Amino acid sequence: MGHIKVSATRAEQTPPEWLGVGSRIGYLVNTWAGRSDIVAYVGPGAGGPTAACFNPPLAEVEVNVEQAFGKSVTPTMIGDLSNRDTLFDWPKASGAIFHEAMHARYSRVDLSYATSVLSPREFSSYMSLEETRIERLGVDNFPANRVFLRASALELVLKDFEENADKLGNLRAMSTLAALISARVDAGVLTYDDITEIQTLVVDYLGADLYEKLRSVWVRFQAHELHSDTRVPFALAREWEQILQEAAKDRSEELDPVSPKEAMAFIISEIMEAVNEAAEAMDISVNDEVQDQEQSEEWKEEVSTRTKAAQQQKDHEREAANVFLKDTSEGTYGRSGSRLHETRAPNSEERAAAVKIARLLEKAKYRERDEHEVTSILPPGRLRSRAIVQNAAYKAQGSMMQAEPWRRTVRKHTDDPTLSVGVMVDISGSMGDAMKPMATTAWVMSEASRRIQAKCAMVYYGQDVFATLKPGQHLDQVNVYTAPDGTEKFDKAFKALDGGLHLLQGTGARLLVVVSDGCYTAQETAHARNWLQQCDKNGVAVLWIPFASRESHLSYSMDITKGTNAVVLSEVRNPAQAAMVIGSAAANALEKIGRKNAA
Repeated sequence: MGHIKVSATRAEQTPPEWLGVGSRIGYLVNTWAGRSDIVAYVGPGAGGPTAACFNPPLAEVEVNVEQAFGKSVTPTMIGDLSNRDTLFDWPKASGAIFHEAMHARYSRVDLSYATSVLSPREFSSYMSLEETRIERLGVDNFPANRVFLRASALELVLKDFEENADKLGNLRAMSTLAALISARVDAGVLTYDDITEIQTLVVDYLGADLYEKLRSVWVRFQAHELHSDTRVPFALAREWEQILQEAAKDRSEELDPVSPKEAMAFIISEIMEAVNEAAEAMDISVNDEVQDQEQSEEWKEEVSTRTKAAQQQKDHEREAANVFLKDTSEGTYGRSGSRLHETRAPNSEERAAAVKIARLLEKAKYRERDEHEVTSILPPGRLRSRAIVQNAAYKAQGSMMQAEPWRRTVRKHTDDPTLSVGVMVDISGSMGDAMKPMATTAWVMSEASRRIQAKCAMVYYGQDVFATLKPGQHLDQVNVYTAPDGTEKFDKAFKALDGGLHLLQGTGARLLVVVSDGCYTAQETAHARNWLQQCDKNGVAVLWIPFASRESHLSYSMDITKGTNAVVLSEVRNPAQAAMVIGSAAANALEKIGRKNAA
């Protein structure tokens, strides 16, 4: 077999242009194999004549990209194999790689030891039987990957058989074919419908009795799950060889003739033709199964995502009800020590800022776009290789139908996207200097939102969370609160705001403004990072305003927002400049997330 190597010499280095693909294949194999030590050698000619192989002594998987993906395929055409959608674009290659991953996971016998205690023929039989044992385990433990094994099965067999056919006599060749193809039916990879003609050839030549004896061996071999134990598999390899020896003696047939190639001349062409025809038919059948499997997984993921999102939204709505329905008319705010310190009418500068900010937000919200996927016969878009295979199948059948291999996402501006603005204000002790500029910002954002019919809500969070602006309300006055609290409940505050405005699961343009120095406990820091990542994923623009009086506080904010599209505004220090600068930054944040959504 060409799938397992025992060489102690490392293969050549992966060509630079294939390093990205090699890295993703290495990640994929390690994930499937439950390991972390496997490296990938990827490139034209890697691994020899087969699509892929595994070298246990070096923990190296080798992928011949010309055999696995095609001679004309370039690294940029393959895409990201760590993305499951891409695996469906290359089912045969995915099957070959998965097959080697199963060797890495389950083929734990020392092959050097095996060659020392088994005869060459027994060792060859052992390797043939091991091929379907690891696939049976792969199907049992990764049932969603069965389609990949099915897509690559006959290609693997054909390469193996072509490589060894001229070295085998008739009886050994047919028994090997049974071990490689018929045994895959018992492994759950193929069905008898897939191999009807091949199965007929095998059973007719071997005879029903001999076939059942051999089948008994591979069924027991496939059931072996003590992967490092050699007693059972070695005994079965010897039993396989003994069955063939006895069958050859009964038939007066040479099991290993001096010139096997000549001995097989009358039947080898018929075998090759049957395997090739089965492989061609498999392409059509597997293509349909691949599409069905991918669609089924997409539906399941969509249902799961929607279910989780719906449950999350319900939880957040309950939190919103607790916060926004809380009575603060008596000047008490739950466990928070914050109090309303000052109330005044907005001045002319603040009113002018509200008008200007309204214009900025009105313009920025149109970055929000609707999107839908379309397919076409011609570019542009992403090429779907399975659609090309489907077209070849239609052509072979004489059908006038034509698949559309190019897929792209089309986006357009919505007519009048709604804007939702959520504001979170940290009222821990270190934020005391921010309360006056934030009071100005609160009124200005509220007034600007009202002018463009946006929905705005605001919560303050410290030892507890309380609302200073409920969804749909408008601030008549500028309210300045104190910031005496000793901790910050970021998680609760975000949930309440999301429950009130539907930021994560809503539609239209959505903006989250966080006013905080980011100096949290480890748990709240983790919550903050998670929710900002969720905002990024769901198209929510984020503006983070530290109002930092110390450099260390700014670094906390930068650390929390790292890796997201959040805009961190560090220049604001005083109430006079706060409103306009924040308004501009808010518009920039909306435009930034809009560009990301449109990418």
